Amino acid sequence: MTQTEQATQQLADALKKYWGYESFHDLQLPAMSAVLEDRDSLVVLPTGGGKSLCYQAPAVCRDGMAIVISPLISLMKDQVDALKANGISAALINSTLSNAEKWNVAEQIKAGELKLLYLAPERIGAGKLLDLLSETKISFIAIDEAHCISQWGHDFRPHYRELKRLRERFAGVSLHAYTATATERVREDIQGQLGLEDPEVLVGSFDRPNLYYRVAKKNSVINQIQDVIGRHPDGAGIVYCISRKEVERVTLQLQAFGFKAASYHAGMDDVDRSANQEAFIKDEIQIIVATVAFGMGIDKPDVRFVIHTGIPKTVENYQQETGRAGRDGLDSECHLFYGGNDFRTWKMIFSDQPPKVQKESLASLQSMMDFCHNISCRHRSLVRHFGQELEKDCETNCDICTGDIKLVEDAQKISQMILSSVYRQQERFGSKYTAQVLKGSEDERIQTNGHDQLSTFGLLAAYTLKIIQDWIGQLVGQGFLIQDESDGYSILKISTTGQKLLKGEIVPKLIQPEAKSSASSSSSKSTKTRSMVGVDDGLFSALRELRTTKAREKEVPPYVVFGDAALIDMARRRPSNATKFLEVQGVGQKKCEEYSEEFLAVIKEYSESNQLDLDNDKVSYDDSSPIEEKPPTAGSIESFPFFEEGLSVEEVATKVGRATSTTYGYLTDYIRNRKVSDPSPWVDSAIASRVEAAIAEIKPTRLKLLYLHFEEEIDYKDLRIVYECFRNREQ
Repeated sequence: MTQTEQATQQLADALKKYWGYESFHDLQLPAMSAVLEDRDSLVVLPTGGGKSLCYQAPAVCRDGMAIVISPLISLMKDQVDALKANGISAALINSTLSNAEKWNVAEQIKAGELKLLYLAPERIGAGKLLDLLSETKISFIAIDEAHCISQWGHDFRPHYRELKRLRERFAGVSLHAYTATATERVREDIQGQLGLEDPEVLVGSFDRPNLYYRVAKKNSVINQIQDVIGRHPDGAGIVYCISRKEVERVTLQLQAFGFKAASYHAGMDDVDRSANQEAFIKDEIQIIVATVAFGMGIDKPDVRFVIHTGIPKTVENYQQETGRAGRDGLDSECHLFYGGNDFRTWKMIFSDQPPKVQKESLASLQSMMDFCHNISCRHRSLVRHFGQELEKDCETNCDICTGDIKLVEDAQKISQMILSSVYRQQERFGSKYTAQVLKGSEDERIQTNGHDQLSTFGLLAAYTLKIIQDWIGQLVGQGFLIQDESDGYSILKISTTGQKLLKGEIVPKLIQPEAKSSASSSSSKSTKTRSMVGVDDGLFSALRELRTTKAREKEVPPYVVFGDAALIDMARRRPSNATKFLEVQGVGQKKCEEYSEEFLAVIKEYSESNQLDLDNDKVSYDDSSPIEEKPPTAGSIESFPFFEEGLSVEEVATKVGRATSTTYGYLTDYIRNRKVSDPSPWVDSAIASRVEAAIAEIKPTRLKLLYLHFEEEIDYKDLRIVYECFRNREQ
């Protein structure tokens, strides 16, 4: 076995022993290998991508003690608690410790008892501490939330600038930076500020495929919030508001409706704020309503929904804040409700900034507005902002791809009217003024400029100013218009693609003003998520109750005992003994020894009472193509007449303004709804015959079984079409 193979095996053994995981996530192994090989590194992994393990696993494999710099006290405490629960010696030093507690940690350091020591960046200036660490064998230094060191990062912290002293003080010790969100500009700044030497730079995908994104205009926002919560009656959630005043208002409203909710913002008393955060982490309250002051580094993996009641100030902030949902990899929802006042509110907040900083802030805010107005797959739009591309649209996990947004039929004509008005106004005016011209407003300035004589004056009189301005924003978001802020004013200009639109060479997309209510637009999102397929809800609830009891006994957050993902796997597998219990994802040796007896007893008792078999070894984690029946969405129903006409999938996709991959999903709905039994219009007859014979023989419960039967030779879309037609014929 080579040295590299030995190191990989050592890491894999540690991963299984302490954390109960059988395999590495994307980029985890090369990130860990860089630490073991003493090469500096910069690792960018999305929240939930297993970033912390990239330095925790190597720490237990190396001699000496690793230093971890972390910006938040709560994050340090959570991670240290979790490490101890897994049987790993770890400690922290921050301002909350008494002198006696600090002395105790110092003694552990001197005795060489610790594998990881967590420090706040402010502690780096403490000379006595650095002297103590200089006498200790340091295995490596990890900088968590490293974007805080960059002035271009969304959470810049001056104290992080002092971290370069670590390179000077601990020469020869490798330095490793970790963050979840960093553009190329921020990554370059991090490397320079920390003095990383020829670092291994690893950038994972910014996509979070388990998150469902939806963006909608505000429309009785408290009802919209309730609609989301209603699908997660037992799930934890975060509601983000722009202002402290709104945080207090929304909290009181949710409490009045009977929800366990609490506030969190910088204007609160430190004790109350900390108490509310602790209650949220320990599942004592369901919902935390907060400003952006809450959340960075919060290690709670089971947040099932994140709601924004206004636009975040940057796309980076949005990515970071929504990333707090579904960190355990389970399905979770992210909803953004925005309105016209959001932009003005942020501009007022930015008004005290120096001119150069204010310009940067407004540009970032405009990028966030463009994301809201964009009519392409939300997942694709997000990763594109960070310089990446997806191979295909998400198809099922955003409002655009699922057809929850209704599009305007004559979008090209309306868009040409808007661009034509901008052109006739000589590209010298902004969004509001242009909307007034198109509305036919009698505003004195319009008359003075003679724009009431333009051919575009009043062309959109049938619509409100708010709707017209929103359409203008959508055209900006799609790149047909540019908002030029160079002279201190926001001026609309026509882009190169906008010129093509004026000539009729491009068909844009605009959202219909008659938007569906929040309840109907999200009702297609199933309450039984893919994560829970094959799981008995009653057993899962019983295991959660036991977890809560054990967490209270130990005075730790419930997820420190076991995360939801581990409980779901237990409820699927239903292990009967400790050996089988160790096979559960997220169960390491220490937790097996500590908890297996009580959890196995609950599983056995419930299974016997409900006639469930123990030791279910037929566990599949591939839920990508379950054969399940869901009601058709509004988008798919819109496509039915075109399929009736005999148009191809590609032609229907053009008609309804959807990706071809999404339209294949609409075809499935059409076949089910219209009871179509002949697949020949879409699938070659020879292929259809082979698939039908296989269905009759193996009677598959999942498309994956058919896919594997044909050794991955036949596409999923063809398999699904034939299966649906076959089922209609049999019925």
